[in-house]
Amino acid sequence: MVIGIVENLRGSYEYANKALHSFSDWVILITICLLTLAGAVLMAVGLFGFIAASMEAIAPGSATLFPESIPFAGVVGAFSLAALCIGVIFTLIFSILWTGFILRVYRGGELKLGSWGGMFLDGLLATIISLVYCIPYIVISVLLMFGPMDNAAFVLGSMVIRFVVLLITCMVLIMALIRFAKEQRFGAAFQMKELFNVIATIGWLRYLGNIIVVGVVLLIICVILLVILVVGWVLLLVVMPLLTIWEAKFFTNLYESAVAASAPAVLEE
Repeated sequence: MVIGIVENLRGSYEYANKALHSFSDWVILITICLLTLAGAVLMAVGLFGFIAASMEAIAPGSATLFPESIPFAGVVGAFSLAALCIGVIFTLIFSILWTGFILRVYRGGELKLGSWGGMFLDGLLATIISLVYCIPYIVISVLLMFGPMDNAAFVLGSMVIRFVVLLITCMVLIMALIRFAKEQRFGAAFQMKELFNVIATIGWLRYLGNIIVVGVVLLIICVILLVILVVGWVLLLVVMPLLTIWEAKFFTNLYESAVAASAPAVLEE
């Protein structure tokens, strides 16, 4: 029988609360999260500055940030491009490490940091898997762009199609990454028959309900902390490893219970 939502929320939280035995591991995870966030901010600032500087260089006076001279816009553009590149590198490296850590939660066993090369490789492979899964959504989105965009019905329909494709992609991708983590084989993430059997055992609507519930619970916690200025933001950063482990374990429990529930049927066949 597939695990219930309430039982799963409670069990995965208890696991997350006891998963990290080392205070230093917690600090390292917070640091990785902070560096990922810093990279994203630097990337956004660099992109904005580069676009503004480019506009000013092409059409002087078009960017109000640089009203005085084109050379100044060029200097800002160079620094902005450097910031953009550094931000991209930081974001990629530390987000890949973070993803590698999540895969360790998926895999199960004692949760501890170390073997950084292996964790980075796991995160990199998981990122590649995610990009592959996004290909159908990207292709469909591009094809829909060639439709009659002045037709309101078509625009609305294309938005619905893209949303449904993205939703299904995310639902399958979560199970694919868990399977990849447990099997430790790249190809395991693309065993579509097995993945759809797992989801069918859970039930598509029930699976969607699980995603919504855990998403709402975590969102409420984040919003409560975000509205508490400064202190709440710091607390959110501190508890981010806990929330990440909680969510990852929630989906792992769902996957494992579905595999266990479908095992008798497989044996009978």
